[in-house]
Amino acid sequence: MRDKKRIGIIGAGAIGGAVIREIDNSADTEIAFVLVSNVHRMTGFNLADGIVIDDASEALSRPVDLVVEAAMPSVVQELAPRFLRSADFCAFSNTAMARRETEEEVRSITARHGSTFYVPHGAILSLDGIADGRAAIEQVTVTTTKSGKSLGIDPKADGLMFEGATREACARFPRNVNVHAAIALAGLGFDRTVSRIVAVPDLPTMEHQIEVSGPGLSWDIRVSSRSLGGVTGSYTPHSAIGSVRRILGGGGIVAV
Repeated sequence: MRDKKRIGIIGAGAIGGAVIREIDNSADTEIAFVLVSNVHRMTGFNLADGIVIDDASEALSRPVDLVVEAAMPSVVQELAPRFLRSADFCAFSNTAMARRETEEEVRSITARHGSTFYVPHGAILSLDGIADGRAAIEQVTVTTTKSGKSLGIDPKADGLMFEGATREACARFPRNVNVHAAIALAGLGFDRTVSRIVAVPDLPTMEHQIEVSGPGLSWDIRVSSRSLGGVTGSYTPHSAIGSVRRILGGGGIVAV
């Protein structure tokens, strides 16, 4: 019988909560820990005693095969390099990788230890196509349109808030452009990918447009999902579960 894979989860919001439920209901996996900032605010889950913790040192001491992060960029910067010495790491807060030192450290550690840093597609589509066509692609522009409230700025903000390199967008909107960071990592990098942030007052949806072009190729993909009330759209938790399933492997027909 195949041993269960041990999964550590960081964060228990919309994305982390979806992953917790998926892993907890799977016969092939078990949760090694759920790391949160406040264990007393962790409700709605029926996890065994000792699984939910707020001590990063304790989490690092527990053996795991994979860590799934769904918290904030600072967590990736601090903990991904440490976990990657003995486990794989899947990060949803990929704006952390816009910090050059973090990206260089992650690349160095994964090469040295044979681990993998997974970049899930999150709220958008076509990440695999961008990665596959990287050598032929000349331009990538990502436009995100949200309400000012969802962007963490003045709710009445209206119009183009930012246009420029994705590295700078990540610095200005660290919790709102994770899809831009994922696209940059898959494709042309943080300095050659163009980010546009547009605010529309009271917009109930979160919209992303990905425009890609190169010699003999071009595509334009638009994705829209309703806001869950914070920085996450309704599609992303489903996407997160699919990404984790593919990372863990399995039988049947699998789209890659």
